[in-house]
Amino acid sequence: MKTHQDRQSKKFVHQKYLRIGGALIFGFITQFAIAMIIVESLYPNYSVSSNPISDLGVGTTGPLFNTSIALAGGAVIVASYVLFKVLRSKPFLALVGLAGLGALLVGIFNESFGEIHGIAADLTFIAGSISAIYSFRFVRPPMNYFAIVLGLFSLGAISVSVAGSTLGLGNGGIERMIVYPFMLWGIGFGGYLLGNPSENQNPN
Repeated sequence: MKTHQDRQSKKFVHQKYLRIGGALIFGFITQFAIAMIIVESLYPNYSVSSNPISDLGVGTTGPLFNTSIALAGGAVIVASYVLFKVLRSKPFLALVGLAGLGALLVGIFNESFGEIHGIAADLTFIAGSISAIYSFRFVRPPMNYFAIVLGLFSLGAISVSVAGSTLGLGNGGIERMIVYPFMLWGIGFGGYLLGNPSENQNPN
């Protein structure tokens, strides 16, 4: 029979894991978002409408962009492992880990590597979008509603892109409509876990 002290100790450990996972996701996705703004500014004649995000990974901006996204991907992979100790959801944390793996591979294999880069990017897009939707099980309103909307927005933009349309936004613009929503979810989800995880975590 567990004593009150045992329950408190377990609660403390759970809070610790949630905060570590949240810190990794929030901190490293935020640094990537900032790095992307910097390299967009440094890249000669860069257009957010015409140029895909991956163009930032080649040329003079390549080292900063590739390092930043690889760090973000690695941190998300570690976070998925840490959070599994508490959330115990193999599907959700496999999706989070795959999104991180895709980002890590994007940083290692820039667009000059061709097909492998494309596969890695697609893995990030799809796994990241579905992760956002799936996370509704672990957060309380209104965060769960935002997660679903952001994930569906990314999936919708993926569908538009696959259909060969850009909705007038250009190749770079429609790609950002895929990436930005689930990145914003990641930052929000990480911040949520950094709050008061014992109260915020949805047990259902």
